[in-house]
Amino acid sequence: MKRTYRWTATVSDGRHHDGEAAGTVRARSEAAARQAIAEWVRQDGARKNRTWAATRIELN
Repeated sequence: MKRTYRWTATVSDGRHHDGEAAGTVRARSEAAARQAIAEWVRQDGARKNRTWAATRIELN
């Protein structure tokens, strides 16, 4: 059964701390939630012509 996780993630391009992102995600496990969040951060950066990665993900 899927669960809703609230999350915050530190976003970085590898050289600079670019800020934080936050939201909610529905996933079957914490591992699946972390994968979905990392992919979302990468895609959000790509839409903005940046190479972002989530360097720290906190789930609530």
